[in-house]
Amino acid sequence: MSGQRHRDFHDQLARYAADARWAAIAERVDAPLRVAVSGRRGVGRRTVARALALAGVSVTPDADLQVHVVAEVVKPEDRAEIAAAQLPVLAVQNKADVAREPVAALGVPIQPMVGLLAVAVLDDELWDALRVLAVRPADLSSPDSFVAGVHPVRAGVRRRLVDTVDLFGVTQSVAAIRQGVSKAGVGARLRRLSRIDAVLAQLAALGAQVHYRRMLDAVAELEALAVTDPRAAEFLSRDDTVIARMAAAVDVVEAAGLHVDRGESPAAHLRRAVQWRRYGHGPVSGIHRACGADIVRGSLRLWSHAGGSP
Repeated sequence: MSGQRHRDFHDQLARYAADARWAAIAERVDAPLRVAVSGRRGVGRRTVARALALAGVSVTPDADLQVHVVAEVVKPEDRAEIAAAQLPVLAVQNKADVAREPVAALGVPIQPMVGLLAVAVLDDELWDALRVLAVRPADLSSPDSFVAGVHPVRAGVRRRLVDTVDLFGVTQSVAAIRQGVSKAGVGARLRRLSRIDAVLAQLAALGAQVHYRRMLDAVAELEALAVTDPRAAEFLSRDDTVIARMAAAVDVVEAAGLHVDRGESPAAHLRRAVQWRRYGHGPVSGIHRACGADIVRGSLRLWSHAGGSP
């Protein structure tokens, strides 16, 4: 199994990009995931949307996935919106630095985040202020106390610090500076504390099903194209294509929490084929039934190439 997932299938298609019909199919398969961001007023929805956009995510109402932002308290309207969603949903608990406990189960994946830190930019003025705070501590008991207290750092700059990284970010930055961490290192630490990378990983896992559905649509188009273009039938039967379809299917079932045997021996390939054939015949969704079929097909192809005999 290649591990490159849906990209494998696209890369195989791209070899035929000189043909406009093939190029259009490949473009649809590899289109970026689009994410809609929802949430009640005051939970930091815009900040989370900005953080995702800065990380390269296409944030748009016309989306493939939905991120629903909640804060410390999940209200009935949050649960109602998640239940009514027509797209795969990731719940993001923003302001996780002040949350006293994790969000209760919502029926969808939940990822904590500190959105403010994910978008924070420490300009020279803020960096200089943090360096002063590292040697001249301030009252960090509350944002108001931090800004109003007497201190060499001007109150306006302290207000900017609160608006940019909040007290949590100030505390973490000052601690890092006292340890000799550079400006770039502090920025990297704030990003880690924001947990934006974990959110992106969760979105990638949710996106596996979107990519797989696109691949199935492409297969259907190619099967129709094969009536007049023999290259399409040849493409669909190639080893690389069959294995790429299996890899994309593996992404989907693993994102759902299922285990796929990665063994490379003939016995492992055959065992995997038998297991997923049984799975596909069970009480599963249509998309998981298709995944099972692709895993079976790819496993049997690998089994035959590994020396398996009929």
